[in-house]
Amino acid sequence: NIHVRRLFMSVGGITEQGLYNSNSLLADTERAMLAAAEEVIVVTDNSKFGHRALAHLCGLDRVHRVVADSGITGEWKDLLTNAGIALTIAEV
Repeated sequence: NIHVRRLFMSVGGITEQGLYNSNSLLADTERAMLAAAEEVIVVTDNSKFGHRALAHLCGLDRVHRVVADSGITGEWKDLLTNAGIALTIAEV
């Protein structure tokens, strides 16, 4: 059994259905970390929104915060906020 207070992770894609990874070899490990984490923070750039990748990791209900660049669309800002996910914009 593992326990993680905060998990910072990147993703291959993020849709309304959740998080995706393009590396199937890491998917099981990432799912275990997601299950063990008290808080999940996704760090991603705007190109990942609306895109799926090879492996589905979890639903958006597991995500507490998203850190994204300023290129994120208003639609995605609203979707995340309405889902109760905190959003931090990182200026690059």
